[in-house]
Amino acid sequence: MSRIRRSLLFIPADRPDRIAKAAALPTDVVVVELEDGVAPERKALAREEAGRALAEVDFGSREVGLRVNRISTLHGIADILALAKWPRKPELIILPKVESAGEVRIYDELLTEMNAGSQLLPLIESSRGLQAAGEIVTASPRITSLAFGIADLSAELGCRPAWEPMLFCRASIVSAGALAGVSLIDPPYLDIRDETGLIEECNRVREMGYSGKICIHPSQLGPVNQAFTPTIEEVERARKIDEAAATQGGGAILVDGRMVDRPVVISAQRVAAIADRLGIGKRR
Repeated sequence: MSRIRRSLLFIPADRPDRIAKAAALPTDVVVVELEDGVAPERKALAREEAGRALAEVDFGSREVGLRVNRISTLHGIADILALAKWPRKPELIILPKVESAGEVRIYDELLTEMNAGSQLLPLIESSRGLQAAGEIVTASPRITSLAFGIADLSAELGCRPAWEPMLFCRASIVSAGALAGVSLIDPPYLDIRDETGLIEECNRVREMGYSGKICIHPSQLGPVNQAFTPTIEEVERARKIDEAAATQGGGAILVDGRMVDRPVVISAQRVAAIADRLGIGKRR
C-alpha cells in the first residue's frame, strides 16, 4: 500500500518560513504549493524556494508533496524544467485540473526520464475531468491517490460547495478510485473555525471510502488525523478477521460465530495494514 495520507497540508512555496514550520507539524504530507496558492507574479520566486526547501528542510518522516501548475501552461512547463534540476524530488506530485489520461502520461514519461520515483495524485476539478476520472486514475502506475477540487468544480457546475450538491462528485471519485485501488483524498473543509463540522464531514467521507483530507490550516490537522485513524476496537476486529483468514484458508470464514466473506476480509486487511503502519496496538 502507499504511504498513509490522512492529512495533506498545503503551504505556498513563496513562504519558506511556513514550509519549515510545517515540517514540524503533525501532518502526514507537507505539500509545497506552486499553483493556486501563489500569485502569478511570484511563481518564479516560489519555484526557487520550493527547490531550496526540498534540498534543505528536514521533513523527518513526513512525506513531501509538490503541487505543480498544469502542464498545458507556461508556469507548468517551467515547474517541470526546474524539477528536473533539483537534486531531491518530492515523493508525491499533485497534478491540478487533470482532464485526460494523456496529461498524466506526460508527467509519467517526464519523471521516468528524470529517473524520479515520485508518485502522482491527480486532482479532478472540472466536469470534463470527472467524466474521465476512470481513465485518468488508471493512466499510470505512479498514481497512488486521487482527489477532487471542490471550489473549481462547484463553480463550474453552478452549485454550492456544500455536502448535498457535491455528494455525487464524491461518489464518482470513489467509483473511479476503486478501478485502480488507490487511496481517496477529500477536499478541504473551508470554515477553519468550525471543528464540529470538519469532524462530521471527515466521518461521512470515511464511511464512503475516503482515507484522508486536504487541510488549509494547522488547526485542522489533529481532528483530521483522528477521524481517519482506526479505533482500537476497529483494529482488534480487523486483526481477528485477518488472522482467521490466514488460518482458515480462502472463501467464507467464521469469526466470533459469524460468517465473513472475502470482501470483508480485504477491508479488514486494509485496516490492519494501516494500524501496523501507524503503530496502533500490537498483533498477538
